[in-house]
Amino acid sequence: MNSLKNLLFIAALIGSSFANAHEVLLVKSTKGDEIKLYLGEPGEPESGDSIAGLKNAQVFVNDSQSTLALTQHQNYWLAEVKEQGDVRAFIDDLWEPWQMEKTSEQEADKLQAAKLFAKAGRQDTKAKQELEFVPSKANGNTFTLVYKNNPVVDHAVLVQTPSQQLKITTDKKGQLTVTNKEKGTYIISSDYPVEGKAVVAGNQVDSTYNIVTISFRVD
Repeated sequence: MNSLKNLLFIAALIGSSFANAHEVLLVKSTKGDEIKLYLGEPGEPESGDSIAGLKNAQVFVNDSQSTLALTQHQNYWLAEVKEQGDVRAFIDDLWEPWQMEKTSEQEADKLQAAKLFAKAGRQDTKAKQELEFVPSKANGNTFTLVYKNNPVVDHAVLVQTPSQQLKITTDKKGQLTVTNKEKGTYIISSDYPVEGKAVVAGNQVDSTYNIVTISFRVD
């Protein structure tokens, strides 16, 4: 559990405009036959009633229309995995939209909503969600941060290795490379606010706050 707390601590370092930033995190079992979905805030994963809102999370392998059945446990949701491939999660109704901070008294009220994305594994070389870390080759160490099939360049990313946290910036191609000399679980995380009117979970908002994670294990 201490290692998981360290992984979720990276949310505190993203420097987001959303106070008390949370993220969702998928962790595969060693055999790959189960997936755990966590919700975290800086320091530790949420538990009990605090994670009840994840009941609407869409967790899938190859087809977003074919989601996995989730069951709630004390501090995670669990699903059985029968297909081969990376597992993804998406949720956009975890929180109600919130009012953004004004830059002046004359500025009109604006609402922002969150979309949370997660992935476990690095086999697929094509994105299947709006915001995703995509490996340049199956099980490779170089990833492109992609938003709607476009690379997110010069953007802050956090990498949690088994022993340390690293802040990296994507290059002009939206790429970053992770050195994985250590055995254990690696987490890459970032946030990506997008200005502009949108409908999120049925709510009309002025801005969308996207948060994305990917986990993979080196044995």
